[in-house]
Amino acid sequence: MNKINGLENPIMIREENREVHMKIGVDLDGVLTDWHSFVIKYGKEYANKIGRGRIKNEKGYEINDVWDWGVETSEEFWKEYDFFYAEKIPAEEGAKEALKRLKEEGNEIIIITARSYTTQESEIGAKMRKIVKKWLKEYEISYDNIVFSSVDKRENCRKYGIEIMIEDSPHNIKQIATIIPVICFHQPYNEQVQGKNIIRCYNWKDVYQKLTRE
Repeated sequence: MNKINGLENPIMIREENREVHMKIGVDLDGVLTDWHSFVIKYGKEYANKIGRGRIKNEKGYEINDVWDWGVETSEEFWKEYDFFYAEKIPAEEGAKEALKRLKEEGNEIIIITARSYTTQESEIGAKMRKIVKKWLKEYEISYDNIVFSSVDKRENCRKYGIEIMIEDSPHNIKQIATIIPVICFHQPYNEQVQGKNIIRCYNWKDVYQKLTRE
């Protein structure tokens, strides 16, 4: 196996027509889904419903960064929309095809997510985990394992032997990049993120090409 720690350039999985298998970590929200567009679109719907709220920063990461609501209103928004989002949000274009090819080429795909409720040992936690797995099947997302964890993602990368992580969160990207290369899946809120071990990709076709040098 070709170790890639420390590389700053696009990563090659193939070398001299020989497949080099890797463990690839994949985030869920913001990588397999466009949750930011959801926050903008349905935030407007919710603002109209409650009669208040305006966008203060379209490039914000957390909902409180995007909308001028307080914490309580933001929590009420997600109480109303969390399960709707989980069931109805479409997969990012090209994710199905890229992950299918990567898996067929012998790479191990591990989804690592802290999706709302999924780390809870409760009825609502079990419900959300079931929805996530059903959604992955519905959109034919290829993967080998899924990890529901609220633990530091860098630690999960260590624990599961991840060799490259596909991530959107600015904090997680910077943190994980201290130990392994990270594909920064482009979103408005991470456009300023750059540095050693960080490789920006703009869509799933780009991700596949960067990983394979196709």
